[in-house]
Amino acid sequence: MLRTPVQLIFIAVLLLQSTAVAAQEQKVGELVDAYIDQRFEAGADATSVLLQQLAGMGVNTLPDLETALRARRASYPDTQGLMEKYSVHDVECYHVDYSSKFLLYVPQHLAGDLPLSVVVVGHGGNSSMSPERAESVAAMYLREYAPSVSRECKALVVAPVSGRGWGHIGNSLILSTISKLQRMFPVDPDRIYITGQSMGGHLSFRAALSLPDRFGAVSPHSGGYDFVEKGSIGNLLSVPGYAIWGSTEPYGINTDNRTNAGWGRQHGLDWKFVEKNGGHTIYQDELPAMARFFNDHPRDLYRDSVYMQQGGEMKFVKTWEIEGWPRHIVYSGERPLRWNLRQWIEVAPRIDSTEPQTLLARNSGNNHFEITSQNVRNLKLLLHPQMIDFSQPVVVTANGKKIFESVVTPDPAFMFELVREFDDRGRIFWAAAELAIDTDHSVDIPAVDE
Repeated sequence: MLRTPVQLIFIAVLLLQSTAVAAQEQKVGELVDAYIDQRFEAGADATSVLLQQLAGMGVNTLPDLETALRARRASYPDTQGLMEKYSVHDVECYHVDYSSKFLLYVPQHLAGDLPLSVVVVGHGGNSSMSPERAESVAAMYLREYAPSVSRECKALVVAPVSGRGWGHIGNSLILSTISKLQRMFPVDPDRIYITGQSMGGHLSFRAALSLPDRFGAVSPHSGGYDFVEKGSIGNLLSVPGYAIWGSTEPYGINTDNRTNAGWGRQHGLDWKFVEKNGGHTIYQDELPAMARFFNDHPRDLYRDSVYMQQGGEMKFVKTWEIEGWPRHIVYSGERPLRWNLRQWIEVAPRIDSTEPQTLLARNSGNNHFEITSQNVRNLKLLLHPQMIDFSQPVVVTANGKKIFESVVTPDPAFMFELVREFDDRGRIFWAAAELAIDTDHSVDIPAVDE
């Protein structure tokens, strides 16, 4: 069809506008990527410089800034050669001087531009394996999990290699692996999951207890302890889970999981507990159902309620002291690995107290929050428009006493710096309210039949 000169001019203008918009989006993406990639090396004025640059490009409203943070990276390396393959990649831990590898499986159907899920598989073994032995075990675990999990979740499946177990060196290794994957593929930060068996099952529980707001869901297999007896089981409220174990497990794993399951059902945990007829093994027949559970549970940082029980410094300050290990340097000041956050609550550690800090916080709606707490003195309430109306005062009651009532002003610098510290482009909060509590109250988790 022949077009008139006016039509051709109009089409040319639209093409030029589209090209200009794409070029600006590319530039915005490059600036944000560079800022986040600096992480711990960024200068004190890096945030203000970036915000000025973005404002000069017309990106200055809070919704636009959030969109820029949540966007795909401006570019990714060519990973076509990894499709339908098991591959090995080097990784340097961000928080501690430990280097290792991760094994990766990339299914063919993940080619394209859609954000990808990630399933992290924690391997078994022990906390003092040689690098060669740890890599061999991780490879075996990846091949056990990857086929059905990648098919059901349409996910990257990754097995970090740890010769130092799954304590805090292991946590740093996992988070550093996720960081590297995010630079290789367009990963959805709200669809990252963790599973594993034996020592990897312990890992999955530990992730639920200490780092629950990094994962959409967890699935421990043939691992864990009696968290009811330890008093920490309430932390499982913070993340959905799918626990699997055998009826004849060694080391009391079966009885411990039965106890945890009983408590979980009584208190309405968003967990599925499955006891299989067998021993200490990977139950292949459960993996598709586990993967579907993951699919149904994207991370929700703006949930209505948050529970937390933690003590001590709540950050990585030293490694396990095991005979034969080299001394690992922890960059706790400049490169913090901390777990004093739960979704939208950040608690200030109390070094002066040997008792854990416990709280249950609820968003009651209409800008009202209710906190019940024990041994908590200072904290931040992290806020987002999905939680409150920023034009109205926020009201916080703690242990029956009003402790805060004020309009909270959004802070773009806070929003960007939180994302950069955790390298988590889904951890978006527009502001934080500083709170102080001078009372205590027992924190009871009601049973579902009450």
